[in-house]
Amino acid sequence: MPRNLNNQKRALADVISIDAWHDAFNLARQKVALHADVIFGTALVGGESDCPVRFRLSVKQAEVVVIIPNLEPVSVDKKSVARDAPKVRGHRTETSEKKSRIRANVKASASASTTRLTGSASAYASAEADQLRNERLSVSADFQQMNVIQSQTNEGNYRWLLTPGNGPKLEGRPWDAVKRPRLKLIDNRPDSSKGVPPIVRVEVQCLREDLVIEGLELKDEALFEKVKNRLGFNNRMAAAVSYIRDRLRAENLEVENIDEAFARLTLGSMAAQSIS
Repeated sequence: MPRNLNNQKRALADVISIDAWHDAFNLARQKVALHADVIFGTALVGGESDCPVRFRLSVKQAEVVVIIPNLEPVSVDKKSVARDAPKVRGHRTETSEKKSRIRANVKASASASTTRLTGSASAYASAEADQLRNERLSVSADFQQMNVIQSQTNEGNYRWLLTPGNGPKLEGRPWDAVKRPRLKLIDNRPDSSKGVPPIVRVEVQCLREDLVIEGLELKDEALFEKVKNRLGFNNRMAAAVSYIRDRLRAENLEVENIDEAFARLTLGSMAAQSIS
């Protein structure tokens, strides 16, 4: 039976969603691929009646980290680590329009003669017409949905830094989780048929400065004053940050000093499921 203890998938579901899995270890299969499906988006925060503010929350940069807890009998096949930027691409077309004015002169002449007139008559007509000419230039280019840089933490855990490939924040998936596993795990138990299978976690982390808080509004002045006096924050932004901290702590996720710009936050953590 797969073991999935302390499975904190997400604290703010629309900001980050995590799913992680690998094939079950057995005597014939002691090396398996670890798959991690991570999705980023924008959350509408503050719908609860006791929250004094509402805002939109997203992330402009994050890290996906594979964590092997101490004493777990599992290791990483270094040759299997995904070290390249995956080719998840879109298509962008830019169109510019140029308008120019064309001046046209039209000259018409006519002559007529009759048997009664010895002279000639000419008529001159001049007309000016304005015409708009549109020139459209389209430039197409491929772009990566997210930029991915692989490295390791100070503790030796493998991680992938994600930055937007197009736009100011992370949106969508950085890779195809099925086709592009992050690495392969090696079962180090002497006998894979005995004992509890090892556990590996996948976490999404960011710095406090990587959180994007937009559209911050005060819902109710009286409620704001009541909650402000109880919790000690002094403005709407502090209330939003306090709300994020409390939501993360409620999910038992790691939160350092969230008032510090470089404080590290864990937005989501999931123990990879073992699939038979």
